[in-house]
Parts: sequence; C-alpha cells; structure tokens
Amino acid sequence: MGEMKTDPLFHPGWIAFNEEQWNLKAHPILLGPEKGTAWELSTILYTKENGQVVMPPCNPHLPVHFGCSSAKPGSRNRRMRIALTELASLYAKRGLRSSVTLSPVVRDVRPFMWNGMSVTPRFTYHINLHDFSSAMDATVMQKARKAKRLGYYCETTQDFEAVQACLIGPESRKGFDHKIGSTELRNLYEIMDADSFVAFMCFDKEQNPVGTWVRIFKPGGMALAWSAGVKTEALKDGVNNLLGEFALQYFQNRGCTVFDFVGANIPPVAEMKEAWGGELVCYYTIRQRNFRSMAREVYSTMRQYLKR
Repeated sequence: MGEMKTDPLFHPGWIAFNEEQWNLKAHPILLGPEKGTAWELSTILYTKENGQVVMPPCNPHLPVHFGCSSAKPGSRNRRMRIALTELASLYAKRGLRSSVTLSPVVRDVRPFMWNGMSVTPRFTYHINLHDFSSAMDATVMQKARKAKRLGYYCETTQDFEAVQACLIGPESRKGFDHKIGSTELRNLYEIMDADSFVAFMCFDKEQNPVGTWVRIFKPGGMALAWSAGVKTEALKDGVNNLLGEFALQYFQNRGCTVFDFVGANIPPVAEMKEAWGGELVCYYTIRQRNFRSMAREVYSTMRQYLKR
C-alpha cells in the first residue's frame, strides 16, 4: 500500500536483537488478497526451534501494520477481518508456546477466538504528541516544576552503565528484573541508532544521575515506553514527571505523532498514567486454549473471588 509502518518494533535492528538475545527466529509476514492490492497486513512472528510462536521477553507487543485502499468503514472493517482471519489461521497452524500480545492495531480479535484461542483485553494510554501539554492534568506539570526548582535537569545519554544503575531502583523496590543490562542496552543503541533508540537521564544539582527513561521510537510515527527507573532517594521530587515532559517534547520535535505508555493494567500505574491525558486504548493478549490455559483461567478467577 506504500504506507509507512509507524511501529518502531518493525526496525531491523530491534528484530535482529530479539533473534540474538533470546535465541529466536524472526519471520516477516506479509498478507494480502489473491488478486489486487485492496489491503495488506504486515507483522513479525518469532518462533523457537519447534516452530511455535513465542513472545520475546521485553517486547511490548508483536507489531502489526494494516493498510487498506478504502477509507469507507464498511470496506475497511471487512478487509481487516479477512486479513486477521488469515493471521489467526497462521497462528493456529504454527501453535502458540505461550501468550502473545498483539499490537493495538488489532482491534478485531474474533478471528482468534474462532480459531480456539483465549483472548484477554489489556489497556494502555496513547498520548497525542501534537499538543500533549494541553491535555495533561495540572498535577503533572506541577511535579515537573518541583523537580526543576530542586535543581534537577534532563539530557539524552549514552552512558548505559549509569542508565542501568537507575533501572536497578524499581527492580529492588518491586522485586522484578528488566532482563537487560548495560551491555545489551549499548548493543541496542548501536544497531538501532539514535534515530530509533534513546535513553533520557535526569541529574540532580550535583550532576548525579537519579532517573532514566529508555524509549524506542519511529520518527514520524510512534514512540513506545520500554524501560524506566528512578533511584529511591529521588522518588518524591517529581523526577519521573520531569523525564516525561522532556521525553515527550523530544519526540514531538522528531515528528512522532503518538506516545504509547505500554500498559495501564495495575491500579496505581493506571492512576499515574491517566494524568498525562492520553486516550485509553485496548489491546489484546492471546493464548492457545488447552488444559493449562483453562487451569490458569480458573486460578485467576478464584484468586479474584477470594480477594473480595
């Protein structure tokens, strides 16, 4: 269709990193009608040695691009359903080793359900970068201004050891692992270059690094949240908000149209992200329906019931 793929997860460097880092095989997929060019669907599938589709660690979703020659909702909806039916059949044929998160581009998940897969809705916020400051809650900028008054400031950085030191903060507080160290961060920067991969650093008035945002973006397209961390001693000083303001302006200056916060599915996270004024967007996780997936659904349901 000639349309630009706006998702940075189509970047060849990102795909190569996933193959090498996680020992996977990437499969670029291009679907279209048997005749003509009425529509096309592009995506990337990753597989293990047995050919089953997997979700690479540290990936927000699997990218999907859909192009259609008609702007009429009736035609576009029908063609998207046909395209997604073909994609769902491809997933079913290969099989899913685990759950897979689809791009928010995939709004119609019925074809996956018709192919026997379970579907779970998830949510994120998309910020319109054309005029992001006017949509924010006043508290967002108040916290950023507080950080400035305290002497904090932001820059882009290639000091990935310092970035890693900031990422350790939430890992130790919340008990999880980013799975990516300074060496991998540097490798990503080198294969994706500064036009697609960026690390923002916040410094205190003594020039000590105290917080970071690491983001992936497509100039003229989307920017995605990926990894972030603020050291414990700076948590209450508005550092995260100052980083956010700096990053959104950076992406706006590079022609990006949308910033995807990549997830708002836990109450405190949702509360924090909604204040930035983005549009609430639904995306989906799919899983092969089998005994294990049904047991997981029962466990999840019982866990929610017992919390009441």
